[in-house]
Amino acid sequence: MTELALHELRKTYAVRGRSAVEAVRGIDLRLASGELLGLLGPSGCGKSTTLRMIAGLEQVTGGDIRIDGTSVVGLPAQRRNIGVAFENYALYPPLTVAENLAFGLAARRRATRPEIARRVAAMAERIGISGLLDARPAGLSSGQKQRVALARALIREPDVLLLDEPLSHLDAGQRDTTRRELKRIQRDLGHTTILVTHDQEEALSLADRIAVMKDGVIQQLGTPHEIYDAPANLFVADFVGEPAMNLLPGTVEDGGLLRLSPTVRVPLPAPLPAGRRVVLGVRPEDLRLTDIGVRATVSAHEPLLEAGITTLALEGVERPLVVQTAPDVRPERGAAVHVAADAELTHVFDAETGDALR
Repeated sequence: MTELALHELRKTYAVRGRSAVEAVRGIDLRLASGELLGLLGPSGCGKSTTLRMIAGLEQVTGGDIRIDGTSVVGLPAQRRNIGVAFENYALYPPLTVAENLAFGLAARRRATRPEIARRVAAMAERIGISGLLDARPAGLSSGQKQRVALARALIREPDVLLLDEPLSHLDAGQRDTTRRELKRIQRDLGHTTILVTHDQEEALSLADRIAVMKDGVIQQLGTPHEIYDAPANLFVADFVGEPAMNLLPGTVEDGGLLRLSPTVRVPLPAPLPAGRRVVLGVRPEDLRLTDIGVRATVSAHEPLLEAGITTLALEGVERPLVVQTAPDVRPERGAAVHVAADAELTHVFDAETGDALR
């Protein structure tokens, strides 16, 4: 049972002729034993750099990394009992699958050949790759390579497991299957795990908690429900959700109304001072087409199997409004409709700071 803690973790890169680049800027995180934390964010936000510092593959500029209370910052990667499964698999092409799994155990010289063979067979059985042990990486599919990479990370019985974009090279069908298997394996083995991903669906479905990152800083830390239902700021609101949350800037008026344009006003979920500039947020699934409400014009409709996605134009409002509809609702382009939302399901953000106001 292992706890992992990051305290004021920083990484700065010196660039010749330019100011230093701060890739990670003071991250504080504490993972409970057996927890799976998702580091979620766009490319370049610092999530992979954070993972590499934990693994000992990047030098730490400042702060501390502690495993069960002991700092590992001064330890080389090979002395940290950490398993890593990389995005590009990093398998050894000349070796068979069995030899890839055994390589790390043999290099550490902490197990006999019979013990290594037993552990390879047991791990292959658990991951579902027993039939691939004699194959070489070149003959494997992307999904099979990912399973081998995961098995190689797990076979060393690590204190901490790090997964760097583990499903990014898989097609949709493989991704869904592997995601379910990955969650089952992590729960069965109980490894304290960090999952680095830019895929929100991956993070929301796998992680116990999610840390959303931007520009080397954690924007919000919480459970998947907290991240989705109560985004801390405009970045999180816009980044998490598919389709993305509708974000409509406006000005507060007396009477609890928000003016989106000279002709469009909508109720606010709570009173705010008149004249304040805010951004109203509402998820597409929390909007509905009704007989009454705000008048809109249909710009486009995408009929999907499980739902429909309708794009609306509000008079005088620059940003389109996206509504998720039932699969049998198929409004035609140019049709006049009305749209409404439950005020309790809307979000309000400060237009200047981007911070959530409720």
